[in-house]
Amino acid sequence: MLFEKLQRDERTLSEAGKLGSVWLGITQIMLAGVVFYRLYVLDQPDEQLTDFRTVLAISIFGHIFMQLMFGGLLPMPTKKGMLVLYLILAGTISGVCLAIYGMPAASEWQNTWLPALLGPALLVGAYSLVAWLGKRRIEKMIEG
Repeated sequence: MLFEKLQRDERTLSEAGKLGSVWLGITQIMLAGVVFYRLYVLDQPDEQLTDFRTVLAISIFGHIFMQLMFGGLLPMPTKKGMLVLYLILAGTISGVCLAIYGMPAASEWQNTWLPALLGPALLVGAYSLVAWLGKRRIEKMIEG
């Protein structure tokens, strides 16, 4: 036999899963830093990074989806929590955009205010839906 068989128990599997998740998160943050560095420090054209950003987004959102749906590891937000999270996200995005670009013209609301207000609502809504589906899945597994 080429490899020695290791004894695995729930604790070692749990620790390995936690460490794997932490390392995946660290690499995703580093990759996002590389994208921002290439975009804003090196001034590379946006078109050169589209595939890189797409893979990064799929990785981040896929990991969050898997943790919510199959692991039950991420918290299930309450209605108040969803509202607070939405207000923080929308306020931060709107504040940064206002600081950078100033007050937009009223005729450009679909290009300025709509993404800043609708984007966080879609993110919080999708997160909450998947968290609820994951919670329901886990409860069904426990019951029967």
